[in-house]
Amino acid sequence: MNKIEKPGKQAVRSLRMQERLLLATLDSIYEDGFQNASTTEIVKRAGVSRGAMLHHFPSKEMLIAAAIEKLLADEIEFIREEAGAYARHEKTIDDFVDFLWGRFSSRLFMITIDFLSSARTDEKLRDAVIPVSLNFHESLNEIWSQFFHYKNSSPEKVQTLLNTTLCLMRGMGIQTVIRSDDAYFESIRNCWKQILHNQLDEDPAG
Repeated sequence: MNKIEKPGKQAVRSLRMQERLLLATLDSIYEDGFQNASTTEIVKRAGVSRGAMLHHFPSKEMLIAAAIEKLLADEIEFIREEAGAYARHEKTIDDFVDFLWGRFSSRLFMITIDFLSSARTDEKLRDAVIPVSLNFHESLNEIWSQFFHYKNSSPEKVQTLLNTTLCLMRGMGIQTVIRSDDAYFESIRNCWKQILHNQLDEDPAG
């Protein structure tokens, strides 16, 4: 039997350094805003040299793209786990809507708002992050098709409703920047839950 070779100490240190850089990048964007997230501040947070950063990520755009890719990859796993619980009938569609709202009113969403806004007018950043964003949405579509099935609704209809749910969550997430009103956001979620119940016929396939 062939033994699985463990990575060497240098490789492990390199991976840990990259992890620190990515986490420091996300923290900097969240706390200071994208425009103020300088590489000088990032390497300081990560506790590494600028040369070490450039060795792994030759440009700020590449560093940002890698950090966002990590953020969204982790998010996909959270969503996949929650969708799996729904498919096993351990949670309801209401639970899933509330779960999504928790993600879109959190650190994740505030970071993505910042970098997407900046990417609109920054061609280098846009070129770096668009593939990452597209992969995220493709993964979401795969989750919808894998876990959400209804006897009386076509897969296309289910996917449209769930993508509409995401669009609603994004709009509500943006509103949290200027409005802090839990009752207001809960009333919107409850209204949308009822629409989903009606549209999905409340008859999940086994």
